[in-house]
Amino acid sequence: MLKFRVFDDGEPASDWPLRNPHVIGSDGSAMRAEFGFADGAVTVDKREHGPAAFALQQDVGDCGDVTLQTCLLPERDEPYLLSLELARHRMMMLYNKLEDWGLMDIDRDHPVTKRVELAKRLFIESLCHAEAEPARSDKLARDCLAIAVDGSEELALAHAELLINRRKAGGTLPRHPVGCGVAPDLINDRIRAGLANNFDFLSLPLPWRDLAVEENNYRWDKTDSWVEWATKQRLPIVGGPVVSFEPSQLPDWIYIWEHDFETVRDVVYEHIETVVSRYRNRIVAWNVVSGLHINSHFVFSFDQLIDLTRMAVMLVKKIQPHARALVEVREPFGEYYGRNQRAIPPMMYADLLIQGGIQFDGFAIKMYMGQAQSGQYARDLMQFSNMLDQFSNWGKPVHLTIATPSEPVTDMMIAVEDDKETIDADCGHWRQGWSTKWQSRWLMAMYHIALSKPFIDSVSWGSVIDHPKVDLPLSGLIREDLQPKLAYKRLLAFRRSLASPDPIQITSVAPRGDTEDEADAEQDAAEQSA
Repeated sequence: MLKFRVFDDGEPASDWPLRNPHVIGSDGSAMRAEFGFADGAVTVDKREHGPAAFALQQDVGDCGDVTLQTCLLPERDEPYLLSLELARHRMMMLYNKLEDWGLMDIDRDHPVTKRVELAKRLFIESLCHAEAEPARSDKLARDCLAIAVDGSEELALAHAELLINRRKAGGTLPRHPVGCGVAPDLINDRIRAGLANNFDFLSLPLPWRDLAVEENNYRWDKTDSWVEWATKQRLPIVGGPVVSFEPSQLPDWIYIWEHDFETVRDVVYEHIETVVSRYRNRIVAWNVVSGLHINSHFVFSFDQLIDLTRMAVMLVKKIQPHARALVEVREPFGEYYGRNQRAIPPMMYADLLIQGGIQFDGFAIKMYMGQAQSGQYARDLMQFSNMLDQFSNWGKPVHLTIATPSEPVTDMMIAVEDDKETIDADCGHWRQGWSTKWQSRWLMAMYHIALSKPFIDSVSWGSVIDHPKVDLPLSGLIREDLQPKLAYKRLLAFRRSLASPDPIQITSVAPRGDTEDEADAEQDAAEQSA
């Protein structure tokens, strides 16, 4: 068992909310564990022996309220100081990334250097008071953690600026870098005009539930309209996911076979064959299967999940040999594995696909943040950058889909049988909380970070417009009344900067001092003028 002392206003905490708690083993996968709080300490009762890291949602001041983790820690009788261990891991990540990215000699006047030096001094001072004055050590560690998270985000952006300009100068930026998702049932001429003029490709969902409400009875009118329009506009389409076992995607009639893998496999085969054959040569890339590794709704074995993935990819390549076949990884940080041992950790799933010789053309990664659902709790920019770097090991291009809300998603209602209950919507937040301003800043930071990496082939925003069926509420680039948000304007400016001969300059993630709002206003005015 692991124990962590926690303090509140200089005193042992009388209560401590445990949000998104999970344990990470030495292989990077989540572990089964039970969590509790008593006598000023958080307890972590692991189901497995050996060192492990503890992760949970943590307030880090101006940087927001995000999921952070400790280093790998051995079990011991004496409790650890939680804030100190969180700070230790972030300091380790900072120095590792400085070395991995070759930025150890970064200029002494750079914001990263200043924050690293200050965080190091605070960490050492916190260590010195850990035994004699734990409350003071906790305060120093919290300050260290906030500065280290801030510095690591600045480091991620500094590295992104270096690499994206290197890709730009070398002519290695992708041909179609910026895309956006649409809703098949929202057909609007103004929206379509904006998509045709301002994006490089279209992400078209193909929810099985909507296409075939009844078995063998397909309704194509809405998706046909989008495919025909995009074809006329010569706007490439990424279609799918064709198969996803999420309840929002599956038709009700398939559940009668949820324990019969062979029948489900045959039904999936027929569905893929029907959809891909209809849009063959008009959809250039297929998101073939999405999130099979999570395995939370159908009880299939590892071998069955890999077999289903192999069959789906081979069928798409057989029907449309020149199309790109993508396999989508959802919840890439893998917290779900600690709750569901029938699932496959995301990196293990990726490795199994490669080692199994499945001839797919790339990974699709879906990263949504800002909703109290599994995999959507808030994280900082360095964690996203570090996670993406792990996919460079597979030698496959990556197609990324991202989204965050422009307002807090609060008091979300979910159906439980015939009643409704309110679930905890406190999923954390990035920086100062979700608003149009912080949605736009997160978007800009993530597009710069993602497209700086040579293995990232495209980045698509989840939805062009807010609508009732969007996976992440309030995450559209345009409001329901068709008014563009600040994120939309900044994304268009970013796309123009990719085509400009001038180097891209990435500003600090959050301007300091009283000039913050003025800087936003000036940038918004410049983008509208452009």
